[in-house]
Amino acid sequence: MLTERLLRRMGSEPTLSVDFPDSAALVTQMRPALVKYFKRKCGSNAEAEDLAHDVLVRTLTHSGWKSYEQAKGYIFRAAVNRWVDRKRRATSRGTSISWEDAAPLVQNEEITPERVLIVQQELHQVTAALQELNKRTRDVFMLIRVERMRHAEIAAMLGISVSSVEKHLVKALAHLARRATRSGETP
Repeated sequence: MLTERLLRRMGSEPTLSVDFPDSAALVTQMRPALVKYFKRKCGSNAEAEDLAHDVLVRTLTHSGWKSYEQAKGYIFRAAVNRWVDRKRRATSRGTSISWEDAAPLVQNEEITPERVLIVQQELHQVTAALQELNKRTRDVFMLIRVERMRHAEIAAMLGISVSSVEKHLVKALAHLARRATRSGETP
């Protein structure tokens, strides 16, 4: 199929060892979700297509999955990692957020050294609290709150039910609220 031809042209053979029919079925199912994810992130159809294509080619050439759900989870994790890499590269090349884009975040607050220190301390506390969560709960929280993904998308990506996604989110929020209360802040 198209995927196998593309991989052969790149000098790689598909190495799937999964229980489902073939890699083409996986690509057919996963590609639209990946394109949608990247389009929501970057706003460009062409770039979203390129990023999705890159993720699929890379994951199909380096795979060794034992189940369909494992393959789906691996591909979406690779997509998140690809997006993080893209942002990191853009930052290192001098592309960064403009002050005008960030201004609404600090509209009514004067930026003082004291305020910067307070925000840094709060960020450290939140980061420490997130590190205390198990990986799955932390991933669900980050995908919902940072990546702005829908519960159903996360459930499909991780191979769990929507109610499990909601339970992980509630667990994360409860933990963060407890930590905020312990440190003297209001949740």
